[in-house]
Amino acid sequence: MADILKTFAQRLRQARILQKMSMDQLAAKIGGLVTKQAISKYEAAKMMPNSTVLIALATALDVDADYFFRPFTFDLKNFQVSFRKKSDTSAKDVSALKVRIQDEVERYLEVEKILGKENAQIVPLEGETLSTAEQMRELAIKVRQDWQLGLDAIGNVQDVLEAHGIKVICTEAPKGFDGVSGVVNDKHLVVVLNRTQEHVERRRFTALHELGHLLFNKRFASDITLREKENLCNAFASEMLLPSETLQRIFRPGEKISTSELRQLQMVYGISIDAIMHKLNEIGIISDSKYKSYCIRKNQDEALKKYIEDTCYKEELSTKFVTMVYAAAAKDLISTSKAASLLHSTISDVRKHLNVV
Repeated sequence: MADILKTFAQRLRQARILQKMSMDQLAAKIGGLVTKQAISKYEAAKMMPNSTVLIALATALDVDADYFFRPFTFDLKNFQVSFRKKSDTSAKDVSALKVRIQDEVERYLEVEKILGKENAQIVPLEGETLSTAEQMRELAIKVRQDWQLGLDAIGNVQDVLEAHGIKVICTEAPKGFDGVSGVVNDKHLVVVLNRTQEHVERRRFTALHELGHLLFNKRFASDITLREKENLCNAFASEMLLPSETLQRIFRPGEKISTSELRQLQMVYGISIDAIMHKLNEIGIISDSKYKSYCIRKNQDEALKKYIEDTCYKEELSTKFVTMVYAAAAKDLISTSKAASLLHSTISDVRKHLNVV
């Protein structure tokens, strides 16, 4: 009973945080059935509500009553959620996002377990201590070889990650959040991406940047800064998307490069023009002065800036979770109501889309 009470307390607090409600607001939304003080006691695991209040809380917080008693399956502390600089995201937004990530990862793992598809996970690569971009580029080429990607463009990054044991979850998140990754229960490698990120090239880059963290976090030199680690993962992601060998075949050091050429590469390889230019500078095809001149010109010319920063690559978001839920329902491994709960949908919608042949 004590464990059930504790689980209920934590889940109630999480559901309230997800809806960005204060205790006062929650008490008002359930029509004053209980006071703020009672809600405080619920969240402190000091008492349990009766069935009437429980249903009212679930309705107000837009969750199933069963949600309050679902056991926790992993610790979100493994995921270091952060936002880009100059983001005006509030503390409530950050807290709500953390709860959403926990919920979506748990639902993904639950349906995967139901289907018996807990695939063996790739193991982070061991080896020398990492501290340079060159090392990361070499490792990216090794991963490409191991995954039989050669030097070809990666059509859909999320599909490639899923095919190699990385669980990719797309969630709604505030502007300023690109993605995060972590290892769940010491075996599940998970990448979480912002599904509201409209810049496809950024989302692709983020997914591979997070792959870099998953594979190599334990090998980074102990004396490098967090910013340096981020730069190393950027170098890895860039090489995964567009190998240096490909660029070296196309461009010669010192020659002029047109934005049309860069746009063509963007359209084929799904990497932004800014990232391509940074890489050209990093591998010595364009000089520091030329790269600096590019950055200044771009920031002074609004039309050029828009052209450079526009997204033009097409890539669908991962639908594996939805597919797995419908597969479980079709095989009668879960009920229609359970499928609706997992999908945060309605039973009628699930029935409408569940066409069993």
